[in-house]
Amino acid sequence: MVIDSLEQAARYMRLGRGIEQALAFFCAFQDDGRELPARTELDGEHIFINGANYTTQEKPLGELEAHRRYIDVMYVVEGEERFFYKPFEKVSKVTMPYDAEKECALGVIDPDAAQVRFSAGQFLIFFPEDGHLAAQLWDKPTRVRKFIAKVAVDTL
Repeated sequence: MVIDSLEQAARYMRLGRGIEQALAFFCAFQDDGRELPARTELDGEHIFINGANYTTQEKPLGELEAHRRYIDVMYVVEGEERFFYKPFEKVSKVTMPYDAEKECALGVIDPDAAQVRFSAGQFLIFFPEDGHLAAQLWDKPTRVRKFIAKVAVDTL
């Protein structure tokens, strides 16, 4: 897992072509304040970006998820949220083994899972071994606009 400021994106572009393309898209994005587009394809099903527009709310936490085919590269354009992180192999209970159709496995959020504030101007990278749950309330309900790039592992 990586979390950093978009100003530092260049140092992570060497991680692979797919990550480079996603970060370059984030760096070039010109924010006009409107809702982010639902989907932008950079390389078909290999690299695509989903826009998310919502207000964080108190709700059931959910479960940590982990992927195999895709790396998640996220960038917060506006707002902030909490995310939970724990290496998936260390999750105490897997509640759904990996399902290729859903492209994820699910596990409980253990008390020792890291909780991190994810704020406007930051990006993060979740690799397949990283159990994560994003889009959670931090202090108070907040409008969030963020991009979620799905980068196929084979683009590294």
